Amino acid sequence: MPENHGRGGPPPSIQQPYAFLSYGRTPQSPGGHMKRFHAKLSADLMELTDLGAGIDPVYLDSRTRLGAAWRSELKDHLARCQVLVPVLSRRLFISKWCDVEWQCFERRQQLQLARRTFTRKAVVPVLWTPLSPDEIPRPYADVQYAHDDLGHDYVDGGLFGLLSDGRDRTFNKVVYRLARNIVEVAVSARLEPCDPALFDDLFDPLNGPAGEEH
Repeated sequence: MPENHGRGGPPPSIQQPYAFLSYGRTPQSPGGHMKRFHAKLSADLMELTDLGAGIDPVYLDSRTRLGAAWRSELKDHLARCQVLVPVLSRRLFISKWCDVEWQCFERRQQLQLARRTFTRKAVVPVLWTPLSPDEIPRPYADVQYAHDDLGHDYVDGGLFGLLSDGRDRTFNKVVYRLARNIVEVAVSARLEPCDPALFDDLFDPLNGPAGEEH
């Protein structure tokens, strides 16, 4: 984190949700492990930042994908959240919704590039299930997802693997370090909010049956 921001986190000017969790759904989504990840990451981000009490630090889409109200809510969060957090799994890679979420953040970053205020990608990938490097497609493979400080157990099994094996202490340590990475990226990237209508054309092709995922 830049020195002028100090150890207390980002300056008060960042008062937007920090992380948007982009994840591939199962019929039971979000499951218990995903909810636990969301809760732990949210708690850590509240401790590491000066976010107001009324701001949810992490957006987790858990509603049935149906109707204009839900789409409006999703676009609003995609337009305001500071960092995209793709939860890497095989389900994410085949999800059309996750692809649209990536494209929305990419469009916001292109706007900053045009304004000459772009500094870095506002993306922090998270390993959810065991994946070898050749199983991770672009564009996700273009962003570093395995950091040395996260440990070999995380790289080998992902967060889902840690929870499934009952390795709670390791899980908590990894999520805390991910939260610190998210704060650092948010502060340095300074991704500016945009008009949610900017995403209308990306959502239009997905006007399929209720709850359709792919």
